[in-house]
Amino acid sequence: MRTFCIMNKQTGKFVYGTDYRYSPPRQRTSDRQALTYSSKLEATLELEKRGCGRNYVVVQVKLEVVSDI
Repeated sequence: MRTFCIMNKQTGKFVYGTDYRYSPPRQRTSDRQALTYSSKLEATLELEKRGCGRNYVVVQVKLEVVSDI
């Protein structure tokens, strides 16, 4: 299964939210959490919807199970 995220090219951090209180909206980024998308098209549409700048790209990621609960 392919999984995609939005990533900041300069910092390498992933987008986990958007703060719409500002104009233009500011992206919330983290190296520990990320929004995931099941298709590149869905991630690209979210990239535009969130108003991400040129510093953001859609990347494919691999999720690994760390432990069973």
